[in-house]
Amino acid sequence: MAKHPVPFHTLLKGVVIISSPSLAILALYVVFGTLNLGHFLYAYTLILVLSAIFIRPLLSNAAMLTEYVRNLSQDQKVSPPELSMLSTMTDLSNALETLQRSWEGRKQQMEHIITEREILVDSLPDILIMTNDEQTVVKTNKASRNRFGQNLAGRKLKDVVNNDQLLNTVASVANDFKPREIEFLYLDPEPRDYRAVVERFPVPSPGGISIIITLTDVTELKQLEKMRADFVANASHEIRTPLASISGFIETLRGPAKDDEQAREQFLQVMSEQATRMTNLVTDLLSLSKVEMNMHSIPTGNVDIVRLLRAEKDNLQWQAKDKNMQIILDIAEGLPASRGDESELRQVFHNLIGNAIKYGFHDTNVTIAAKVTASLPSDPNFIHREKALVVAITDRGEGIAREHLPRLTERFYRVDSARTRTIGGTGLGLAIVKHIIQRHRGVMKVDSEVGVGSTFSVFLPLFDDV
Repeated sequence: MAKHPVPFHTLLKGVVIISSPSLAILALYVVFGTLNLGHFLYAYTLILVLSAIFIRPLLSNAAMLTEYVRNLSQDQKVSPPELSMLSTMTDLSNALETLQRSWEGRKQQMEHIITEREILVDSLPDILIMTNDEQTVVKTNKASRNRFGQNLAGRKLKDVVNNDQLLNTVASVANDFKPREIEFLYLDPEPRDYRAVVERFPVPSPGGISIIITLTDVTELKQLEKMRADFVANASHEIRTPLASISGFIETLRGPAKDDEQAREQFLQVMSEQATRMTNLVTDLLSLSKVEMNMHSIPTGNVDIVRLLRAEKDNLQWQAKDKNMQIILDIAEGLPASRGDESELRQVFHNLIGNAIKYGFHDTNVTIAAKVTASLPSDPNFIHREKALVVAITDRGEGIAREHLPRLTERFYRVDSARTRTIGGTGLGLAIVKHIIQRHRGVMKVDSEVGVGSTFSVFLPLFDDV
């Protein structure tokens, strides 16, 4: 910092003050006749000059120090002043330089802490909205801006999240300082369930924040809870029905049909069918549970799809002959291997081919076509892929109405419940197929026309397409 000029009136005032004791002493000498007036003027002038020479650097140092402190208080980055003249001034200058370095270091630490907290808050998946006591938004995080739009600061909370339940809760917390947790349904732009935690600072922050609102999207959690409840109810119903039948037949055999040979044989046949139905249901439930447990483990095996499809055709040929149907293989030459788990993929195609036979008309064909295609489905699993292996299984049957297609892979969902039970279906087959394909990072598409038939297309990644 350059030398600071000293105004003349400041210098004069300082010289007068510092020379006042000398002036008083010289005046006494003159009064008592010890010193004549000429010598008095000469001596006092010399004192004034020496005082000015001595005090001027001190005043300059004081002015530089004042300006330096003022600049620091205004958060300006300046160099410490070079104080001079006395050793104490040099020490003061060194102390000021140390103070500035310490101040800069602490300032950088605070800036790093603030930046880290900003990044941390923005990286939180939950929505954070911070308001003042007037319910005006002061600060938000990235998740809230993605959900409710940009430039939220300065807007009223009701203009950002217009929900009476939330607004009333915020007002209550602002009044009694007690944190609250609520759940509410927000409809704009699509229905979503949120869990809100509203808390209040005992004293508003320097930025004006007094209320913190945390919103957690629990839509998927609620859907999962509903799915689990439905699954338990459906599974219980599916098991209860054959158990009730078996119990009823047992009571009948013990009572009215005790000695009826014909009735006993008939009832035992039905009981056997119901027991088989429960066995199939338990087997499918265990299979579904096993697939779900391994959902996050992507299979890496090398599966020969051609050999697998031919084996499944042979296994199901007898079932097709019962309906006078033909299973036709249409496999492209040089079909490459697929990446996956062979036993699980066998289960997929066994189920789909079996369904095509079950629901196809008598005297028709079931076609199994396999090829490599570049016409990929619109799905995240195939965004960065150029080709995939597709296996399409087509039947000629009643077909499926369009409104049923989105729900086909739901557990226990049946287009025709009575018919499905008649042919021995558990309602879990397509759910198992869907989960296996998802584990393989593949996609299944269904095309169907009522009265014509259905095509189930399975897209799978190639073995060398990692």
